[in-house]
This record gives sequence, structure tokens and C-alpha cells, in this order.
Amino acid sequence: MNPKLLLGTIRNSLMARIFGMCFIAIHLPLVVAILYLASGFASHPVSIVTVLLVATLVGTVACLSGLWWFIRPLKVLVGAIERYHVDGTPVRLALRRNDEVGVLARSVSSTMSELDGLTKKLRHQATTDTLTGLGNRRSLTERVASEQARAAREGVPVTVVLFDLDRFKEINDNYGHDVGDSVLMAIGEVVRDNLRRYDAGARIGGEEFCLMLPRTRESDGLAIADRYRKQFERTIVPPLMKGRITASFGVYEAAPGESLQQMLRCADEALYRSKQAGRNRVSRYTSANRQGEPPHLNPR
Repeated sequence: MNPKLLLGTIRNSLMARIFGMCFIAIHLPLVVAILYLASGFASHPVSIVTVLLVATLVGTVACLSGLWWFIRPLKVLVGAIERYHVDGTPVRLALRRNDEVGVLARSVSSTMSELDGLTKKLRHQATTDTLTGLGNRRSLTERVASEQARAAREGVPVTVVLFDLDRFKEINDNYGHDVGDSVLMAIGEVVRDNLRRYDAGARIGGEEFCLMLPRTRESDGLAIADRYRKQFERTIVPPLMKGRITASFGVYEAAPGESLQQMLRCADEALYRSKQAGRNRVSRYTSANRQGEPPHLNPR
């Protein structure tokens, strides 16, 4: 057999390496004994037994060390997979070996990388409104839970801004749904461009949107909402005239531990006041809202 071919087979085959290592370890005592006797050393039984024992010990240690070295990447691979399941750490193993372990490690690393990318893509699709590029109600629910927990730990406020496009149904009825979709996309772009790095924006209904403003007092939330209101007024989506796109806003500073439903209910009551007062304006939530006005009968 071609020596180069034999060496290549051994180099690229884990089984060949293991069989070779075991063969050498098993026959090492015999080879050493033959060499010992052939060298003319004393053939006293004690000496021969000693040589055999030493050769056996050396062969065993060499065999176990070799086996450990051959399969060690498998342990590293298992540890990487476990870390991925615990904290999402990507599985990346740079092995230059071409044997079965190397092929397996590269295959698993590639598969886990593809799986991680697919999982992130699916999660993004599940939490993103495809039309506006903003989050959806599910993403907002998840964000509220984390921000409320942070607010409780750090003693900081969380303010919710709910806004609804004014007379949006008329745009769809008079200009078609394509124009309506263009309006929604334009609103989404304005929101994305003006969000602070720790804010969150979501489309939670047909023409209804919500802003989550962590570490923000109601007074600051009112100012932020008014900036958005003015920005929407300046937004032009042909064939609509400038100023046709407006929105009414409701602002509410959440109490500790409130759920998203509670926040939206209070912000929606403030939004109702804006609609009742003539639209295209910002209102804050007050306790009198719940007592003196009907819930969610907004003239939108």
C-alpha cells in the first residue's frame, strides 16, 4: 500500500487513529520484551516481568492519553451546545482536523449558527409589524414586563404614549388602501427616526400606535408626544395635502406593577379626551377620566 495514502487515511480517520493507538499499546510489552532479550540483557524472570510491567504501564498511559486527545473536541462541542441552550452563546469551534470529530464539530457549528439565525429571524417576524417596521403588541407586552421590573428596582418612572391617526378610515375610503398603507409606513418611519435608544414603538391596532418611554416622567412624555404630533403634521404622503395626517395622543405615567392592559386603558382614556377636544392634540390621563367619561367610545 502506498505509504502516503496510508498516512493520509490515518490522518483523516479517527477510527484508524484509535485502532492504531490500541494496536501499539497492546503490542508494546511484547515488542519491548523481544528487544530486551535480543539486546543480550539478563533474562532473569524478575527483570523480564519488570520490563513487561513498565512497558504495559507506558502503553496504557499512552493509549489513554491518545484517546483523550482524539475525543477531547467532543467534550468542547458538548460544552458549547450546553452554553448555547443556557444563554444563547453561538457555537463556534475552529478545528483544523479532517477526521470524523472535525467534520462533526464543523457540521454542528454550522447547523447551530444557521439555527440561531433562523430563530432570530422568526422571533423578529413574530414581534415586528411588517408594514411599519415597528414592534407589535407581543413585543410591547414583553418590553413592558422588563421595563416595569427595571422601574421597580431602580425607582424610575415609565410613561406610555398612545396615539391614533385622525379620520384614517376616510383616507382609506377616499384614496384607497394603498395610500392608507403609505401613511402607516410614513408614520412608522417618523417613529423609528425619533425614538430614543431606550424607547420602544409599536403598532398595536389598525391605526393605533403606542410608545413606551422608560425613565420618563409624564411632563416629559407630554413634550415628546407633542413633538411627534407636530412631526406628523409636517409629513406629506401624496396625494394627501400637508397637514392631512394628524394624530391624537394620550399620555399616562404608569404606576409600579401595572400591566400593559392597565396602561393602555388609562392612556386610551386620555386619548379619548384629545378626540373629544377636536383631535390633533395631546392629553394626559387624570383620575377624573375614569369617573366622568365613557370608556373607549372614541370618535376616530
